Amino acid sequence: MFCKKNEKQAFIDDFTMTAACGILKWVLRTNRKSLQDEVIPSRKEKEEKTAICMSDAKINNHGPARIVPEDIIVTALVACQFHLYDLTHEDEDDIICAGIVDRKHFISDYYQVMHHGAHIQNSDKYVDYCHQLLCKLRRVNPQLDIDGEKNIWISKPRNLSRGRGIRCRNDLKDICSLGREWVVEKYIERPLLVYGTKFDLRQHFLITDWYPLTIWFYKHSFLRFSSQPFTLESLDTATHVCNYAIQKKLKNAPNRHPNLPEENMWHSDEFKEYLCTIGKEQVWDSIIIPGMKKALIHTMKATRENVKYRKNSFDLFGSDFLFGENFQPWLLEIQYKPGITKDTSVMWKIVPPMVEDMLRVVIDYKDDPNCNVGGFELIYKQANYTGNGILSKEKTFRDLKITTISDP
Repeated sequence: MFCKKNEKQAFIDDFTMTAACGILKWVLRTNRKSLQDEVIPSRKEKEEKTAICMSDAKINNHGPARIVPEDIIVTALVACQFHLYDLTHEDEDDIICAGIVDRKHFISDYYQVMHHGAHIQNSDKYVDYCHQLLCKLRRVNPQLDIDGEKNIWISKPRNLSRGRGIRCRNDLKDICSLGREWVVEKYIERPLLVYGTKFDLRQHFLITDWYPLTIWFYKHSFLRFSSQPFTLESLDTATHVCNYAIQKKLKNAPNRHPNLPEENMWHSDEFKEYLCTIGKEQVWDSIIIPGMKKALIHTMKATRENVKYRKNSFDLFGSDFLFGENFQPWLLEIQYKPGITKDTSVMWKIVPPMVEDMLRVVIDYKDDPNCNVGGFELIYKQANYTGNGILSKEKTFRDLKITTISDP
């Protein structure tokens, strides 16, 4: 995980900064001050527990808890103020966590509040300060809303797949003890939920050329649900990891919503129907699809130089997305040569047509750019020198809606 010493320190700083922001959020939630009024679920959503704001969730006390001095809020405010300055002054030296002198003591008090239900002394008098500072941080840190309060991180062995070895962790010492063979990333604590249950979305895309980079996006995707209702009170893999290889071995919780699929999978068309039932039918075309395309294009452009490429070959990828409560997609990971076994009725609907359409793109399109490519959409083609030495224009999915691309 930490190949270099500075990487470990960077993670410790990130963990500490997330804890500081978590304290500010705790102050708002405890004193019933919302930071996210615009994404609070509708009455219908609340009744069905389709999307839950963690500011509405109950934090259970685990036995008698002590009172933590208000100094922890002051320390968190100072650290967040330094962090805000750091984010808005890129030319300055890194001063993250400069406001936290005694990190060990701060983290210890943070654990008392978040893990053991302790209260912070006189927190009500800091509400306005916390609200103002968090609002400023939101403008420069898009991930602030999904980070939550509990500082949960998800870890997985670097060379394993199909959900093997994945664990959620929230202890700094525990995470830092992991070796180089582990990958750790921040867990999204405030995901969009469907009927109170976590899900992710698998989106396939195809690359038919790396030079120029050419990306095709498949119009059908599928959702994978957890077998258990969502909660942050437990870090159990069954609740937080939606990978089908894991969930198919588990029994669905008896208290799950009856509208959830027994096989824990939805076709994207079913998800769109669900969005209509909660009055959010427009977000699929206006937020979700454009957001996923943008994330994939930028990611593949950034990693292209590291790819071992053979001419006249193609690559199929599976990308996994979670969504924030505002329906904004967040890219979790991209899998090379993803499994496309037809284990469920949903996969039977998606895989055979996708394979057939993939052959159309790889074989037919090469000879006839106007051929039928089925469910694939060309969303990006990188600028490239033509045979006449002329640089063709880079084209994104917005351009491609109105432009036909011919091979150079």
